[in-house]
Amino acid sequence: MSWDTFDFVIRSVVAWFFRARHAESWIFRGAVVALVAVHGANWVFKYSGPVWGIPGSVEIGTGGTIPDGILWGLSGVCALLMVGSAFWAWKRYADEQQKLSRKKVFVIEGRGLRDDDGSPLKAAIPNSFVGARMDYLLDLRQRKDGVIVEPDDLLQPVGAMKTWLHQAQRGNDRIDLTTVYGGLTAVPLTFLTGVLLDDEGNVVVMDWDRIGSRWKLLDDADDGLRFDVSGIEEARGAREVVLAVSGSYMVKSEDLATTFTHPVVRMTLPDFQSSHWSQAKQSAMADQFLGVLKQLDAIGVDRIHLILAAQNSVVFNLARRYDKRNLPRVTVYQFERGQSPRYPWGIEMPVASVATLRVVHTAKAEPPFSK
Repeated sequence: MSWDTFDFVIRSVVAWFFRARHAESWIFRGAVVALVAVHGANWVFKYSGPVWGIPGSVEIGTGGTIPDGILWGLSGVCALLMVGSAFWAWKRYADEQQKLSRKKVFVIEGRGLRDDDGSPLKAAIPNSFVGARMDYLLDLRQRKDGVIVEPDDLLQPVGAMKTWLHQAQRGNDRIDLTTVYGGLTAVPLTFLTGVLLDDEGNVVVMDWDRIGSRWKLLDDADDGLRFDVSGIEEARGAREVVLAVSGSYMVKSEDLATTFTHPVVRMTLPDFQSSHWSQAKQSAMADQFLGVLKQLDAIGVDRIHLILAAQNSVVFNLARRYDKRNLPRVTVYQFERGQSPRYPWGIEMPVASVATLRVVHTAKAEPPFSK
């Protein structure tokens, strides 16, 4: 045994003895204390030799205080308790390790807005997420200076991600699985990823902090800001509406006018400087989003043209709240400031009985919608 191994073993034993809080640790401690106490009550010190220059001997002790039969009987009981508690601790440790071996953390990182590899999401996962890490790079880059020129080519990679996750989860209990998502991808592709992952159980969302240049959990406090909603009554009777969600930037009316002629319903945060680094806040915003969608469905809307100006995690969490069975069809659009129309393409989501993904190009004539 090397010195490093021996040192690790000693440190682990000492740490367990002084810090562990399980019953077996207290039994072990009690046995050690009792063993020291009974032997401490039967001690003898003998010395033979010169004492201040005069030959002699000295004997000091408490020998015989506890009869030998009782002494060794107590010692045997203490030894059994120590061995038993040590075995109990080892069994507990083995069981915990077996449970940990079943736990898995699936890390899905979407890349699409940066050509560089950047800081990997997997490296930013906190140690509190227990389990073997399995990462998947959802690479949606086309290396065209951040502009997506062939969006049709990106639908298959998103679908492949969902297939990979299902295969990786196979044969595991869902209670042992955690999925972590983070990405920097175009809004329609982020929304599509959220729709596909909406039923994957425990999904933890992280986002890229541009100021700190790092991946970050949504663990800040809720600032209480919520969407202001307008335009629902004006949309009554329309079969198609534009739903403009302004979370980080304002969706401008003049930009919408380059692409759409439908009534516009707006969800707008009152302060674009506000941080969205709160899971509680994003959950509340998603609840508002679902509520507006239900109202649009109730007034007879059949198709929603969805425009989102928000950070990646907000788009993803809104998508996970979309009810794929009971809400209208929805197409999510990409904003391109330098193009006309400003929203040149979108992705029709696999909801409301739409089985096949497709890219909608607004610069081309689209067939009329039929219910």
